[in-house]
Order: sequence, then structure tokens, then C-alpha cells
Amino acid sequence: MVEQSSFSIGEVSLFKRKLLHWANQFKVFICLDNNEASHLSSSVEFVVGVDKVRELSLTNEALQFKQLEEFQHTSSGSIYGYLAYDLKNELEQLHSKNPDHLEMPNTYFFEPRYTFHVSDGRCTINRSTLESIQLMDQINAIDLTAPMERSNDLEWKSRMSKEAYIQHLKSIKNDILEGTVYELNFCRELYANTHNFNSLAAFLKINENAKAPFSAYLKMLNHHVLSFSPERFMKHENRKIISQPIKGTLKKGSNLKENKKRKLDLFNDEKERAENVMIVDLVRNDFAKSALPGTVKVDELFGIYEFENIIQMISTVSAHLKQDIHPLQALRNAYPMGSMTGAPKVMAMHLIDHYEQVKRGVYSGALGYINTDLSYDFNVLIRTLIFNEKKGYLSLQVGGAITYDAIPENEWEETLVKANSILKYLG
Repeated sequence: MVEQSSFSIGEVSLFKRKLLHWANQFKVFICLDNNEASHLSSSVEFVVGVDKVRELSLTNEALQFKQLEEFQHTSSGSIYGYLAYDLKNELEQLHSKNPDHLEMPNTYFFEPRYTFHVSDGRCTINRSTLESIQLMDQINAIDLTAPMERSNDLEWKSRMSKEAYIQHLKSIKNDILEGTVYELNFCRELYANTHNFNSLAAFLKINENAKAPFSAYLKMLNHHVLSFSPERFMKHENRKIISQPIKGTLKKGSNLKENKKRKLDLFNDEKERAENVMIVDLVRNDFAKSALPGTVKVDELFGIYEFENIIQMISTVSAHLKQDIHPLQALRNAYPMGSMTGAPKVMAMHLIDHYEQVKRGVYSGALGYINTDLSYDFNVLIRTLIFNEKKGYLSLQVGGAITYDAIPENEWEETLVKANSILKYLG
């Protein structure tokens, strides 16, 4: 039995900031924050895993899902980490030819030395009472009065010009017309070269304003992942799996009346509904590989949800696992998420590599945790800044689903809305 100690923490938001500043002294730590953002939010309210007892870091090795299963099985506690989009190459006859500017592992998980669960005004630590008291004293002693350095030299560039983006969109629409695919997720990269980026300060600032239900911050040596994701990829608990794909995005209205109209407009938008239902069908097909016959169902179709800056169309799909299916096998069977590929899935992934100009890597992968009882919850790594501190390379990829009805100019504008939902907080 792992020892645990629980403490009342007073002002929760202040304690959370102090905890993250304390954690930042270590080379590896992770924070998951659901921002109390409705029933869509992560299963954990606020958890911080600090320092690594052991880690799994894989780039080109084979059988990475199998190695993850073995790593989890031999861990004494929960593990935290991510699966990169390019694990697709292990699952299908695919490759990634585009340049990799971020140079991160395809699979990274670690078992923390310290875990802090913050919920209902209390913090629970996986340590004895005496050691926990010492940790709480260190955290509460953190001085937040000194201003954190902020980046002021960020000059964002687009890896793809507007003209090239629109031309690619026309080619994709032709692929759809010819029946090669019927939907494709197409993304472009914004990047900045800087050695003056304070990742923790940026995460705190954006998270405070975006309040996304699947926010996460991962620091691993010289790499930083700052995710403000609104989307759940997959959750497993008690042999039940759920996925909540997002397709359909609008900027929030400037007032209640306009916002109500925009919600209605999104719900009735035939293009967005078509995109959403295509991905729902793809998720149902992915779940069917692991599910007991007759248990795959759509719990909600075309749900309209409001976040701090945007309105999104979200559907929910669930299923119950066959007795002979390991929960991590179900994760593998659904990977990568259909909302970030298109359909048919394999051909869509092939065309993504053809039209996009950089390797996705961690972007559009999944980040989350796996508990000792094999319950897990993973987000979709969108609305995500990724920073290679050693190279001074900061990346933000944005995109959307393309169908034959897509209007290239509108799709370009949608990428700007998505990028601005993050970048406007960086000054």
C-alpha cells in the first residue's frame, strides 16, 4: 500500500501556482488540469507528478505499445506521458518523410517520485506524513512576488504561405472528388526561433485564460509541451471506453445574444455536421475492434459546448471491452484518433504526410495517464505549444477537417482563430 498524506491548502489557485514553481526545479514533471470545465473535463481535477523514478523513452524502437504495456505493468504507481502522432508508422504501412524540427521521442512515459492531487481544497501526496509536511513547507515558502521573465522576442512565421495552403486545399478537394478520401485533417505550422521563452510563465498565463478541460504541461529535460486541449481522445474505466471527437469550431460571440445565435448556427451547419458524423463513424469503427458486439453506441451527437474563447461541436462514443482485450490494446486499436486523420484513416494519414510540410511528432498525439488498475484518460494534443529549449525552437500547429464543401479562405481563417486562441496571451 502506497503511503498518502492529505492537507488543507487554503487559497487553491495560489497553492497551485506555488506547486508548479516548486516542481519546475526538477528536470521532469507533469501537470494535468481540468479547470473544472464541465462534464467533458479530465478525470483528475489537478495533478502534478514530479521527478522520475523510471521512464520509458522510445523513438524508433519496434512494438512501442507492447513496451508501454510492460512498463505500466511493472510500475508501482500511475504513469504519465504521451504518444506521438507518428506511432502510426508502427501500426500501418506508413512513414514520415517531413522534417522533424522538435526532435522528441515517439513514446514518453514516466513514473513520478512525487504526486500531488489537488481536489476540494485539499492536496494529497504519495508520501508519509513527515515527508509530506516537509514538502508542503517547501512549496508554501515559494515566493511569487518576483515577476517571471516573459518572452518579448517572439516573431511567429508560418511554415506554409496562405497561397500554398489554399492550393493544397484545392488538391485535397480534388482527392475527395475522386474518392481517394472523403475527409482529411490538414494542418500547418507556426514557429518562432527563441532562446528566451519561459515555458512555465506561458503555461500559467494561457491556462488561466483559456481554461481548457484537458490542459497539461510536461517538462522533460529540454523539451516542453504546453497543451490547452478541449478534446478527449479516449478514457477507460471498468472495461468501458469513451471518446469525444470534436469537429466544428466557431469564435464566441461578443455578447449573450450573438453567442446564442452562433451556437445555433454551429449546430445547424450542414458542413460541420457532416464532418462530425464522419469522425463519429470512424471512432465507432475503431471501437468495434475492441468492443463486445452491440455495445458501441453514440451517447451524444452534435453536442454544442462553449469554452472561454470558442464554441465547439462535440460528440460522445462509448463501448464495453471484450473480455480478451487488454485496455491498452483498445488504445492501440483506436490510435491515432480519427479527428486528427480523416477517413478512410490509412489513406488520410498517407495524404497528410504528402501535403503537410513538417513532421507532426507530438502534435495531434495524445497525453495523459495510466493508473495501476489500467484506468486511463488521454487528451488530443491540439491547441498545443511545443518548445525545444536546446534548439530555441517553438512550434504551434493548427488545422481542421477538410471535406468537399470546404471553402479554402474560410479554412485558412479557422486556423487563424485557433492559433489566436493561444497566441494572443503571449503578447
